[in-house]
Amino acid sequence: MTNQQKETSPAPDAELSVLERIDKVHEPGYMNWITASWAMMFIKQGIVPAKDAPETARVVLDMWENPVTVDMAGPHTYGADRHFIKTLGEQTGGSIMMARTQPSMRQMLEVRHELMKQVCRIYDLEEAIIDLAEKHAATIMPGYTHFRHAQPTTFGHYLLSVSDAIERSTKTLEHGCQLMSLNEMGCGALAGTSWPIDRDLVSQYLGMEGLIENANDAVCYTDGYLVVVAGLTNVTNIASRTALDLSYWSGVEYGFLDIGFRRGTSFMMPQKDGNPNSMEFVRTRAGQMLGHLTGVAAAGLRAPHGDVFEMLYIAEPTLAALKAAETCTSELTNEMRGLRVHEDRMLALIRESYIGATELANQMVRDHDVGYRTAHDIVHRFVVASREQGIPATRAQTELLDQAAEEVLGRKLGIAEERLRELLTPEHFINVTDSKGGIAPDEVARMIAGRRQELADARARHLKRIELLENAQEGMLSDLRGLCGA
Repeated sequence: MTNQQKETSPAPDAELSVLERIDKVHEPGYMNWITASWAMMFIKQGIVPAKDAPETARVVLDMWENPVTVDMAGPHTYGADRHFIKTLGEQTGGSIMMARTQPSMRQMLEVRHELMKQVCRIYDLEEAIIDLAEKHAATIMPGYTHFRHAQPTTFGHYLLSVSDAIERSTKTLEHGCQLMSLNEMGCGALAGTSWPIDRDLVSQYLGMEGLIENANDAVCYTDGYLVVVAGLTNVTNIASRTALDLSYWSGVEYGFLDIGFRRGTSFMMPQKDGNPNSMEFVRTRAGQMLGHLTGVAAAGLRAPHGDVFEMLYIAEPTLAALKAAETCTSELTNEMRGLRVHEDRMLALIRESYIGATELANQMVRDHDVGYRTAHDIVHRFVVASREQGIPATRAQTELLDQAAEEVLGRKLGIAEERLRELLTPEHFINVTDSKGGIAPDEVARMIAGRRQELADARARHLKRIELLENAQEGMLSDLRGLCGA
């Protein structure tokens, strides 16, 4: 299921897409959510006197429901302080923000918000790649090593290798979601506080998945941001490499596929269409990720391990990295869903070549009591001689193979010409190369089925994370409304 499709969750907003649900839960604003959670905890802990609790809850609820009326400008808590003092008086209103620090928590919520959406987009990219891989599990093409034809492969097998690499990096981003959902509030600048605060309750109201327990660790938290951007960099690196392959393969010299054909004609050249601009966007943004990664690393690298001004800006390169990653994944997803593959051209390019000669050597080992290195030498001599005489693999001659065998072994092999030509076909190579992870269509189909289940499991985990936020927020509001009624 893609993010554009509707969820079947029983949540109140089940009619919304996943991305819409993530945005909706953050609509009240990061600072409002943080402030309401902290104030609600103060009320429950009795730090706000019981006689003032209902009115305090009403003010907090009004702030939540009418955020435009509250001056929350700037990254600090002072706007909330002024609002509470104005509405509740100096004694109560001036005390609600005690023992908390900002803006660290605000940064974390913003990064968590954007990261959760980006993880959804990456899942969509994985799904698009898997869908295309399934369609082309038996589409034969040349496989490359060192930029040269190496062995036959399938386009589906190639695509699955891309999806697998992205999936591993996405696990890092799943961990990043957890690291961006750790409560750092209540550190009291670095030492904690003598007030009877309940940091775990604040975590619950904010939908956090854990607590940065040590107060000094909480006030100087950097490692989670670096993990997130490192994971994003890995995903975009893979996207960039794939985009480069697709750009080359869509060129007339290859003619394997069409990409970018939806983008119209050239501005200057009326005969030219199908510029792979999207793949250039992918590579450009992927290159920029290195700068964002350096920016996040430098924010913590150059600062002492404590509360310093640099911590106010660690979100900037992180959010920039998320924006760049969005371009990479969205562009590549769109192209994967609209790719046109020229299957006949892919096969024709290697039909008459000796690209499947490895399997000829394998069969010689099995049938003719020859060691592999010896078989390798014989096949090499045979292929060189065939090429020198301009003989394609489809018309391979047993005579040349036997000549090579006599040079190396002192005897002929006597392989029938029909069998020789069969062993050299790309189709034969594809069908028999069925070791685990290999290119045989049945093996690729097995892997695809497993990857679909893994992706479904990942989406389910992510949906639980979204539901955690929705339920946490609704629980906080329910407690506030209950106090207002009291």
